[in-house]
Formats: sequence, C-alpha cells, structure tokens
Amino acid sequence: MKKLLALLLAGVLTLYITACSNESSQVSSQGDGKEISGELTIMGWGGGDELKARKEATKVFQKLYPKVKVHEIWLPADSVDQKLDAALAAGNAADVIMMSPDWKGLRSKWFEDLNPYLEKDNINVVDITPGADDGYVDPDGKREGMPTTQSDFMFAYNKEIFDKAGIPYPTNDWTWDDFKNIAEKVSSGSGADRTYAIVSHWILQSFAYLPYGGSPYNSDWTKQTIDDPKAIKALELFADLVKSKSLPDDAAAKSIPMDQMFVSGKAAIYPLGLFEAGEVAKKIGNNFKWGVVLPPKDPSGKHTNIKFQTGFAMNKASKNKEAAWAYIKTISMNKEVNDIYAKVGIPALKESADTTFSELNIPNTDIKQTDYLNGLADATTFPWGGSINKAGDLYEQIWQQITTQGSSAKDAIEKFIPQIQAALDEIHQKK
Repeated sequence: MKKLLALLLAGVLTLYITACSNESSQVSSQGDGKEISGELTIMGWGGGDELKARKEATKVFQKLYPKVKVHEIWLPADSVDQKLDAALAAGNAADVIMMSPDWKGLRSKWFEDLNPYLEKDNINVVDITPGADDGYVDPDGKREGMPTTQSDFMFAYNKEIFDKAGIPYPTNDWTWDDFKNIAEKVSSGSGADRTYAIVSHWILQSFAYLPYGGSPYNSDWTKQTIDDPKAIKALELFADLVKSKSLPDDAAAKSIPMDQMFVSGKAAIYPLGLFEAGEVAKKIGNNFKWGVVLPPKDPSGKHTNIKFQTGFAMNKASKNKEAAWAYIKTISMNKEVNDIYAKVGIPALKESADTTFSELNIPNTDIKQTDYLNGLADATTFPWGGSINKAGDLYEQIWQQITTQGSSAKDAIEKFIPQIQAALDEIHQKK
C-alpha cells in the first residue's frame, strides 16, 4: 500500500513539474510578465501580404509588452543592404534588424550573440521547423539571429498539356534525366504558337548547377566550384533545353511575362515559389487543370530545391536589449505570430508549420501546401543574395552566355570563373 501511495505521489509530482515546465515554456515565448519598457526600433523589408503579416506580428508583441514603444522601419528589399550598412557604420541602426542567412556572416560583428538569451529562457531549438534555423549560427558557435519564415519551390504542371502529349504526370520520385525526357515530349509547335516545357523563371539559374550534385562554391564560400564536372554537366542540360526549344531563349522569354506564359498554356511547367503561389493560382483560375510536384531529384536521391529565409538579429549597440530580445523571441517562437506568418511562408515554430501551415491550401486552389514543407528537407539557401551578390551577378553572366548566346557551359564557365573567384576573395577581405 505504501509502495502504491508512493507511486501515486510520484505521478502527481511529475504532472506538477511537467505542467510548470510547460507553463514556463509558454511564458518564455509569449511574454514573461516582466515590466519591460522603453523604446524599440525595428528595421526590415517586405511588401504586400508579407509586410502586412510583419506588422500584425508587431501588434502581437505590443499586446504582450504594452509598455514598449515600437518604431517600425520597413524598406523595399532592394534598398536594405546599402541603408543598413550605412546605419551600422554611423552607429544609429535599429535595435532589431531583419536578416537572412545569405548575408553569410558579413555583418556578424554588429550583432549580439543570442546564445545566452536562449539559455536563460530555456528555448529549445528542437521546437524550430527543420531547416528554418540553418545559417543563423556561425562556424564559431555564435548565434547571429533567430528564424521567422522560410519558403521554397514546387514545380507546377499543366495537366492538359501532359494529357495531350500522352505523358504521365511527374511524381515526387522523378529525376532531372526524367525531366529532360519529359521536356522534349511536352514541347510542341513553332514561333508564336510554340508550347515550351518550362518557363524561363529567374530561379532556374540557381537550380541550374544542382541536377547532378554540383554547387557554386565550397562550404565556407572561399572557393568557387562552378567548374566542377557535376556543375558543368548540369548547366549543359539547360543549354540543351534551350537548343531544343524546350526552354525559351532570351527573345522568347522577353516576349511574354513568365507567369503569363504558364497561365496562358504556353508552357507545361512553372517553378512555383511559395511567395507567388496564390497570385499565380488566381491568374490560372479555370483556364486548365494543374498540379504541383517536388523538383526533380539528383543522382543521390535528394530533391533539389532553393529556399529563402528570414529572421531577426539584435544590434550589439542596442540600448534596450531586454526589449529587443523580447521582440525577437516573440516573433520567432510565439504561436499566435507563427500562425500569422503561416499565411505567407513556412513559419519557424514547428507546431505552427505542422498544423496551421500544413492544413492550408495554396490560395485560390484546393491544393494543400504540405509539399512545400516536404521540399525543405534537402533545400539549400539561396546562394547569390546578401553579401555574395557580386559573385551572383557574375554567375548570371554565365547563365546569360548559355541561354542567350548559345555558348557551351564549359566555355562560359572558363570565361567568368576568375572573376567569380576574385569576387569571393574580395568579400572575405572585408570580413
């Protein structure tokens, strides 16, 4: 009897401890009751529904911390880098700064290490959606920021074009060799009546070295690797697509907007970014039946995909670090905020990603968004943004040589790799 009573008491104590632990975890992400006050400036970028979500997220923070006066600065994405660097150099940058891992540590010296804050509030990174936290921790262990959203790509396909060509719809097990074979069979017609296999979407050039396991540079981006045989083979695949008119050449691509080419039935496949899915679906309307599939696999069996990530960092010079951390923590880990972000991207909080996001359809369709979440498993962060954009501009020249000048991948690469390497060297000299 005493043994049974002891077991019951132990069970009650365990439940009590668990409840307290859960309560503590919830408080840490939704407002800890402290009298945090003062002023706080937030700087970031965005537009449309994405910007609307960011502003709604700030309102949640203000509800939890009513004594903090928040000033928001939201800029167009293409003007952030220059203005942020100027503000950091002048010492008047915002307390909380929206960031992306594609900055590759270039601004790390300006940011507070967030590891002690996570430890203090017992925040467990296992609660973060897989992939969302990639790139926020430097090689030396310093945590630059906390994630908010990420997005990737699916390949939308026109079922009617496939049916007309007598080709089975692609599945999530297709490879890039399958893609090439399909591309040749679903392309038809000539001139203005040509139906292409895939539109000339701007993201294709970032997919173009991936099909056979290639990469643009090594893990610490000190050396370009575009001249690797795997990358050359992949770029030749796209050169062949242009030559066979499965992929529009420059003139054809400029004759009609890329989304309109797909919407009007002039292309069988469209690399559909999560950020544009609802708008493209709205334009398609009832024009034709369509579906989505994960991008093709490389020879190792990994789905090739590109992801974009956003997060927030704390300015090391902030005069209100307590409020700055409260904002970052709330934006990254609060359930209400993450449910808001689920409408415009894959949220950082795994609970919201697995429920709210996964249960949503692509706007204006009955197609579930779940595969966007699945597509993150092997996705790589957009390689050419932020601090590495100069090298990216040079890589674009390789793409243009291949797709508009009819150059071989090998010749185009040999022409530009010295400049790309020099651009990488220059970036590291500035760190």
